[in-house]
Amino acid sequence: MNISDNKVVEIEYTLTIDGEVVDRSESGEPLTYLQGHGNIVSGLEKALKGKSAGDHVKVTVQPEDGYGEHDDEAIQIIAREDFDDDIEVGATYFAQAEDGSVTPFTVMGLDGDDVTVDFNPPLAGEVLNFDVFIKSVRDATEDELAHGHVHNDDDLSKQNPNTQFTGESMNISNDKVVEIEYTLTVNGEVVDKSESGEPLTYLQGHGNIIPGLEKALDGKSAGDHMMVTVQPEDGYGERDEEAIQVIAREDFEDDIEVGATYFAQAEDGSVTPFTVMGLDGDDVTVDFNQPLAGEVLNFDVTIKSVRDATADELAHGHVHDDDDDQDDEF
Repeated sequence: MNISDNKVVEIEYTLTIDGEVVDRSESGEPLTYLQGHGNIVSGLEKALKGKSAGDHVKVTVQPEDGYGEHDDEAIQIIAREDFDDDIEVGATYFAQAEDGSVTPFTVMGLDGDDVTVDFNPPLAGEVLNFDVFIKSVRDATEDELAHGHVHNDDDLSKQNPNTQFTGESMNISNDKVVEIEYTLTVNGEVVDKSESGEPLTYLQGHGNIIPGLEKALDGKSAGDHMMVTVQPEDGYGERDEEAIQVIAREDFEDDIEVGATYFAQAEDGSVTPFTVMGLDGDDVTVDFNQPLAGEVLNFDVTIKSVRDATADELAHGHVHDDDDDQDDEF
């Protein structure tokens, strides 16, 4: 099939500027992207439209269709005290905006307490020369269309040079407050996801989320996108057949609905959810297993922001506005 909008495309490519190779796909690891969704620079996307698997294309992309023209106003001076670590000229750091978005910038120079930085994408203003071989073309899945990208996408996406600096992005570690957007699938079916514009906020290292996901996120930073597979032992545990019990119908105050979730309250006041599995006369079969017990969990996660927790959050062991996916509160 030909490349058109909403097709998933695999390409092998080499990018040169002024005859020098500046980027290329790894051998055996083609770049996979979703056509028509801005996953790659617009000039390359336009040039590949209508082509098919097996085609070999050479494409020259001008700045306006690549990473934009170089903007001198994107070169700014920042106080040295705003950096947590030692500063290295030529190194890339990250600026985090109030909305959690992250923009990379390059340190251009140091002068006393002033740090000159460049928010332009490194390839802004450059003419890009691509040598591309199209490996495959296929229809996108509904999930890929819903997210606007292929989950293993390592794209040549544009960066926004206009985000204001608020400090270098920090890594996730214990006692950091983390915001993530996520989709959870089980056997290919979406069973949970964060609402658009409402990321999940949790406190790392305090059991706010299942341990397998918490371990996988440790060390990552704002802007990272990752796929995480969590086995039952690091998720909601294995299924326990002894957790399936029969309860007298008279113990229920309301009408009983098979498949519905109810709550049992212990003498100490703790509450445990259970699911009604079936009705047989005066007997009600219930399942105290967590609904995702025994399941392999597949998370698609984007880290929106990372910050230090407040003393109050550390004292309580959670973020006060946290609407998290806790392992004891599904």
